[in-house]
Amino acid sequence: MALQMRRRRNTGSDDDIPMAPMIDCVFLLLIFFMVSAIMRVPPPFSVTLPDSTTEHEFPRKKYNLFISSDGRIAIDDREMQTLEEVGLFIAAHEHKISTLIIKADKRAKHGRVIDIVERAKLRSAKVEGLEVAFAVADEEGGGGTN
Repeated sequence: MALQMRRRRNTGSDDDIPMAPMIDCVFLLLIFFMVSAIMRVPPPFSVTLPDSTTEHEFPRKKYNLFISSDGRIAIDDREMQTLEEVGLFIAAHEHKISTLIIKADKRAKHGRVIDIVERAKLRSAKVEGLEVAFAVADEEGGGGTN
């Protein structure tokens, strides 16, 4: 009789599906997608990019400089109050920036954009100067923060 009860207990545990390896795989996939995902940080204001007929591809950058139509400046989600603050930020993070991509609103004042470009180049420690590129609207979107 004791022998029969042991068999019943053992046969019941053989029917269970081991869940630990599946949970491990799910967490590994979750970690992989979190690490490989590229997070877009929206600026604190909206920017409508101008249209262009030429197109150049640049590798993804660590920072984007945004200029609003009313002249406000932001680097990613951090709004800058003065041109000096922009210059100090660029000087501190220059080793992470190979090409500074400026996303200026199409209604932004030309003088304000040039002031920011000049301040960025002035603060650059590179002998050949900081390379600057301007972002324009995608063909599909026609505008927005692309």
